[in-house]
Amino acid sequence: MLQIHFSNRFEVLTRQLLDRLGAQGSNPFAAEQLIVPSSAVRRSVTLAIAEAHGICANVEFSYLAPWLWRQMGMLLQDVAPESPFVPAVLTWRVYAALSDSTFVCAHPRLASYVGGADDVMRFELANRIAGLLDQYITYRPDWLDAWRQNRTVDVGTGADSELADERWQAALWRKLATAAGGAAPDCGTSFIEALGRSNPLQARASGLASCAHVFALPTMPALHIAWLQQMGRLLDVHVYVLNPCQEFWFELIDRRRLGHLALRGRAQHHEEGNRLLAAWGRQTQAYVDGLVDSAGVGATDDGDFRPNDAGTLLATLQNSILELIELAPGSTALAADDRSLEVHVCHSLTRELEVLQDHLLGLFASGAVQHPSEILVVTPDLEAAAPLIEAVFGTAPRDRHIPYTVSGRARSTVNAPARALLTLLSLVASRFNASAVFSVLQQDIVARRFNLDGDALQRVHDWLRSSGTRWGLDGPHRASFGVPGTTDHTWVDGLDRLFLGYALPTQVVEPFADLLPAGDAEGSEALALGALWQFLVHLRALHSAVATARQPQSWRGLLLDAIDGFMSPVGDELDDLGELLAAIRELGQTMQRGGLGDAGARPVPLSIVRAALEQQLDDPVRGGVPTGGVTFSSMSSLRSLPFRVVCVIGLNDGVFPSAMRPLEFDLMALQPRRGDRQRRTDERNLLLDLLLAARHSLYLSHTGRSVRDNAPLPPSVPISELLDMLIPAIAEDPSSPDSLAQARRR
Repeated sequence: MLQIHFSNRFEVLTRQLLDRLGAQGSNPFAAEQLIVPSSAVRRSVTLAIAEAHGICANVEFSYLAPWLWRQMGMLLQDVAPESPFVPAVLTWRVYAALSDSTFVCAHPRLASYVGGADDVMRFELANRIAGLLDQYITYRPDWLDAWRQNRTVDVGTGADSELADERWQAALWRKLATAAGGAAPDCGTSFIEALGRSNPLQARASGLASCAHVFALPTMPALHIAWLQQMGRLLDVHVYVLNPCQEFWFELIDRRRLGHLALRGRAQHHEEGNRLLAAWGRQTQAYVDGLVDSAGVGATDDGDFRPNDAGTLLATLQNSILELIELAPGSTALAADDRSLEVHVCHSLTRELEVLQDHLLGLFASGAVQHPSEILVVTPDLEAAAPLIEAVFGTAPRDRHIPYTVSGRARSTVNAPARALLTLLSLVASRFNASAVFSVLQQDIVARRFNLDGDALQRVHDWLRSSGTRWGLDGPHRASFGVPGTTDHTWVDGLDRLFLGYALPTQVVEPFADLLPAGDAEGSEALALGALWQFLVHLRALHSAVATARQPQSWRGLLLDAIDGFMSPVGDELDDLGELLAAIRELGQTMQRGGLGDAGARPVPLSIVRAALEQQLDDPVRGGVPTGGVTFSSMSSLRSLPFRVVCVIGLNDGVFPSAMRPLEFDLMALQPRRGDRQRRTDERNLLLDLLLAARHSLYLSHTGRSVRDNAPLPPSVPISELLDMLIPAIAEDPSSPDSLAQARRR
């Protein structure tokens, strides 16, 4: 049976989950099936289980789409253990199709996108197309079925460009479906039919579990809901849903949409209810409504909603959302010490962090917060904020130091072996500028491999300047860039001069064999010179090796050899190296599954391998996780997890929600349906989730003044919406401009 459990509190859902895990009568030898939305939720649930039972064991964590595919493989024959249509695999199949000139030329609209693109641009286009096809698989299976049968679909206005986009996408899908196996795209329909034919005993014999728990997913496509509903006939499926409102709120629409419908006489049965819930909660609204409607008659649902009894402004706001009421003007009186919801206006992101630091220190001093782990700080652009976080929080004196961790950054920038390898791969395909070569050599993990300490690196730097080394390995290498192939100022020339400076007496001012000595290395300094020579030998060998496109397995071996030849990790770098090796292994497997290892497949050039490896390392699925200190993370990494204090910084106009537009060839954007994932809707819902996740206080900040002339700058639109609702509510006299201004300052 499909059972839906609603609550507005993550802690309540967690307790319900713990009560059902390992319930009496379950098979002790079968792993509990637990589907989670992110690594952060997985970590939170793991710790909760361990705290309740002393250990978290015999629990199999999964993400929804891969888990459903595995269940499909248990009931259907000839279904691969892993889906051939995951975006990472699909990217390589699309890339191969875009490299097929015959296919591309048959579709002028597609040729206009591909024309003039280099390998990396073609790979990036393939990656975006694969992501779009993944959305079609999840939200438009009817389109894909029609395309496989050579039928067209209604995608919009019927403009020539739209019809052309549909033609090449339909042809591409047929090509991909054929390459992946003719029956594979029909697995969803076959799965539904197989579930209908089976009984619980047959399902157990096929390997299906007796129970599954789907926990705290922020959204779920209708296709997956339908599959879960059918699986509920054969096993117990528990779906735990964070629902911000205990009332029936599925007919709510925001004020602008309500006015639009009212002008056309179509506003019946619609209301705004709570304006924040209507404006920010559209994604959750569509998800919960679709889940209830699609679950069917056999499903059951229950709710355990808990109001916030703190009596603060934040609690009042959260309860108004829970109870679906609007905060009336003048209805909320604030206590003198109520600082549960604050909006700070600053002159820059650096200043935002400085103000935040003072605010957190005040919380610790007042006793409102006992431990740094109770605080979450999120920002729309974590990569831009990370260096500033280090500058502000990392340089604080001991008496003002707050333990913190920046979690969820791109691994290609914080993983030392990965950063060294990616820089190295960029270097060997470049002009070998002296500064670029030295920047690789001076990375600790590389310098250690060649026994160079700080003093030795400084000597090498001085030698390179005195030798006149600028760029190019040698004459032929320089000639490959369309310039005269002389050896002047190349690495060959520079090393010869440095060796000559070591071999000849110091202060020799006359040329020897048409070369002037440089560097004047003496005695043990020659060890650093030898290390520099050895480093260049390795670089030259790697430069020659990567010049030729290779098959995936060959690239895997070459990358491993490069790591062994250029790096010497120690301490925490060993764990980072393990992560890099796993990423290389996963990349190789993905390329193989994408058809690049098949007979006749085109070899892959270095530029594509480097771009794909960086993308593999920066996979957002890795995300951030809660830590023992103040956790700085991206907006979505720790979505819905409760914290005593939630801080959101960098909420500037145009930054959040982001201004990213749909792809030009995105047909879903032309014909949106209820429940589709849209970036701006998702980001607004993120802010609602963060507001509801705060247990004690919510802190918001944005750059609201120009650092140059102090001119006012607008905040993010959601911040304006929040203030427009709260200011009249807390004003003593909402009809008085002075009272409203005082409330805004408050």
